[in-house]
Amino acid sequence: MPMNLTALKGTVQGYFDRAFVEVAQTDYETPLANSELGYQAKLAPNTGTFVQFRVIGELPLDTQANSDSPKTYTDEQEPSAAMTLSDEVFQASIEEIAGYVSLRARLIEQDPIDILPTVKKRFVKWARRMIHTLANDRMVIPMGAPVTNLSNTYIEAPLPFRSIYAGGKAAFSGMQAEDFISLPDILRAVALLRNANVPMIKDRYACVIDSAGIQQLALGDSRFGDRVEAFKDSKQRVLSAGDTIDYAGVLFKVQSDPYRCHLPGAGGELRVRKNAGKVRVCHIFGENAWGYLDLGEAGSKQRQLLAPNFKVQDITVTGNHITCALRFPVQCLVMRRDYGLNLAYVSAFDEVPGDLPDEDAE
Repeated sequence: MPMNLTALKGTVQGYFDRAFVEVAQTDYETPLANSELGYQAKLAPNTGTFVQFRVIGELPLDTQANSDSPKTYTDEQEPSAAMTLSDEVFQASIEEIAGYVSLRARLIEQDPIDILPTVKKRFVKWARRMIHTLANDRMVIPMGAPVTNLSNTYIEAPLPFRSIYAGGKAAFSGMQAEDFISLPDILRAVALLRNANVPMIKDRYACVIDSAGIQQLALGDSRFGDRVEAFKDSKQRVLSAGDTIDYAGVLFKVQSDPYRCHLPGAGGELRVRKNAGKVRVCHIFGENAWGYLDLGEAGSKQRQLLAPNFKVQDITVTGNHITCALRFPVQCLVMRRDYGLNLAYVSAFDEVPGDLPDEDAE
């Protein structure tokens, strides 16, 4: 009996529509977006003027030779060239709000029998990661488009945090491969915020930093290293995204995906995210520095209005490999740019497995 592909695609799309409404709000919490360190609020009905969004474009999908079928990779393979997402900025009134971030071409290779529950789990994880990445980028990259209020005059969109540099460098152009982060760099940022009377979060300033930065701080400060080891002993596991360490009057929160760019000598620029490179950026901020407008409680009317749009690719093209395309609502903003700082730094622990030499090359 032939398979009714139209009915199948409709079934899958309906499944994900319902799954989004059912997912609890806490499942979207990340070390940056919607975490306990951010300022969370809901807009009252019919208030505000315009909201501005950064929209991520489509991810280019490698295809097989002489075919439109997506290219698959083994565990040891990677795409031949870096995949980059285009982006654009647009604005919408509160009444016409339609902030969708496009997430496309998530190739899922699973047994068709288990594909729906498996993709649902991965969908939540991927959505959380995209919320985190957007909020992270927003603190460094400026929004270029003006915001229009109801009187048709232009107002400035909030700019990202100002940046300081490890080792006392004055600008990004001076960054070198040995400009490792140290605790005095963090304390300098904290002093700048304190001198500006920036309100604290629970009597502390927060530092959202990646694992490579944590390891570098532990190497340079033995007491901080002891605090990290004490955390490991008490939790019986290593530090991971979302974990918090309180040290020297700073709440260090580990993030999963840092803002990264190449060194100046390699053509890098602080405000151009490469998602690779030696320069990393952590964020030190106080209360109300940034916020994330939530998606609403599970099953709420707000959640239903923000439901993503799904498209399921014809599996006659991909065989058992199903490609789900979705446009997912993400809303994040910096509320007070002077209430936080970026710190650009380098870590000796910035390598990933792909940086290591191949055995065959030895």
